[in-house]
Amino acid sequence: MGATANVSYVRPEVTEMLSRWDLIRDCLSGEPAIKVAGQKYLPVPNSDDDSADNLKRYRQYVERGVFYNATGRTHWGLVGQVFQRKPQIEVPRSISWLAGDIDGSGVGIAQQAKKTLGSVLAYGRCGLLADYPALAEPASRADVQSGKVRPSVLPYSPWSITNWRTIGIGGRQLLALVVLNESAQVVDDGFETKYTDQWRVLRLVNGLYQVTLYTRDPDGKLTETNYQPKDASGKPFDFIPFTFVGALNNDPSVDLPPLYDLASLNIGHWRNSCDWEDSCFMCGQPTPVISGLTTTWAEKILKNKLRLGSRGYLPLPENCTATLLQANPNVLPKEAMAIKERQMIALGARLVEQQQVTRTLGEAKLEMSTEISVLGSCAENVNAAYNTALGWACRFAGETGAVTFKIHPEFELMRMTPQERAQLIAEWQGKAITFTEMRDGLRKADIATQPDDVAKEEIASEPDYGGGAAGADLIAKKSATDADAAAALLAANAKQTETTPPK
Repeated sequence: MGATANVSYVRPEVTEMLSRWDLIRDCLSGEPAIKVAGQKYLPVPNSDDDSADNLKRYRQYVERGVFYNATGRTHWGLVGQVFQRKPQIEVPRSISWLAGDIDGSGVGIAQQAKKTLGSVLAYGRCGLLADYPALAEPASRADVQSGKVRPSVLPYSPWSITNWRTIGIGGRQLLALVVLNESAQVVDDGFETKYTDQWRVLRLVNGLYQVTLYTRDPDGKLTETNYQPKDASGKPFDFIPFTFVGALNNDPSVDLPPLYDLASLNIGHWRNSCDWEDSCFMCGQPTPVISGLTTTWAEKILKNKLRLGSRGYLPLPENCTATLLQANPNVLPKEAMAIKERQMIALGARLVEQQQVTRTLGEAKLEMSTEISVLGSCAENVNAAYNTALGWACRFAGETGAVTFKIHPEFELMRMTPQERAQLIAEWQGKAITFTEMRDGLRKADIATQPDDVAKEEIASEPDYGGGAAGADLIAKKSATDADAAAALLAANAKQTETTPPK
């Protein structure tokens, strides 16, 4: 058991990031998770008082707070920017089912990639494993093509990737070990399902890929299961088909989570909100104050009751006064919230931007370029990871055809202005760039939609109207001719309808 005693070992780089990942995850989960966390994010104002009354007061303090989820809204807004256009997906026809079911549970490639990008954008890290069932004999081609025996690509969260090692072979750094923390089902009576800890250990053993499952049994002991995945021809792999996906690149190092700064500010905003709402509750209600009232008048005339409001009345004796005591508003927490909202805007929380905030065009583009450069980097890394993992899945299935997966990191925020489009076309006309480069620029702006060869054919078949007034006149005449032809066609159809007897 000594060899497996440390299978649960977690690398220091992961341990160091756990608190940041937890904070981001709780922010993405929204107000319920933040409030359940309690003192983790919101200290008790009077921490020395552990009485029942103070704990009740703290629960009310938490309950009145409002968590404005700028982190979650920004996160999914940015993911939506990337997937505003459908990804380009091409897999061999014989395993076309892979596009609509990449993990064996009915989740398509695009759906899984959206979640993967969300993980990378939030935490700066996740992983993809190309997997294949352990078979006693190589699968038949018919079984693979029908999906009866199939490869899959499985995503792993940053919490699940607990340990790894690399080795240098021929000038390349290859993964020699990856440990993935999972949950395994141990009890299912048809109604209740229970799970236990399981570690999936991916290793290179004597240069060949091997998987070992360590599962904790009801007595707390680890049981061990080994198998060696092989491709469709029965050949073992000489590498581990696992790829990291990061915010900066796809190497094993742990990247900083892109959303941490925003989530941290969001927590500060939450604390200010609790202070503000508590202040409104404690001091916001006006308090009636009466001076000069005698006990006799209170008992006999008022009968120990005060009726306030437009439908009430308050008879008072001579020289007696009544006023409402109202505290001045506590603007400090509110101002702190406003400052953090402006800081969150600068970090990409556009959905909390106040309407009166104005920026120059240069400031707006600088802010957008910073945000999009991070988002673009995450999108490109997801592209690379899926192309790699899908290639491994094809090898499992014995397919050698081309595999393509591409999400488009050209976002709505970066579409061209009319002036920029005109300048791009002018540079092509001046032979500073090629036709393909010009079309690529228009395609990124979501203006050009056809393939270049189709566009060339249609442009070549169109009349050359030229420029200036003469060209405009030709276009107008053609439009009039087309309109006349359309009108004549409609008239002919109408006439035929009139002369055709009903059946």
